[in-house]
Amino acid sequence: MEQDFVCPTCGNLWSQAADRYGLFGGYGIPPCPVCGDSGHNADDYGDFTCSYCDHSWRNYGNGGLVLGRWPSCPKCGTLAEDN
Repeated sequence: MEQDFVCPTCGNLWSQAADRYGLFGGYGIPPCPVCGDSGHNADDYGDFTCSYCDHSWRNYGNGGLVLGRWPSCPKCGTLAEDN
C-alpha cells in the first residue's frame, strides 16, 4: 500500500510504497525525490493563523508543532494560534 508524502521545502507531493520491513527506500520517512530534503507524511500537519498579521499556513510533521511548541508565523514571527 502506498503512502503520501510532502516536502515542506519545495512543495513536492509523491506516493511511495513501503517494503516488507515498513521502510521507504531504506528510510522511515523518505527524502524528497526532487530536492532531497526530508519529506513528511502528507496526513500529519497542522493549520495555523497568526493572531497579529492574520497570515495562515500549514506546517507538516508532528501535527504542525515545532519541538512540541506552537510555530512562529513565517511572515512576522508572532506565535501562532491553532485553526
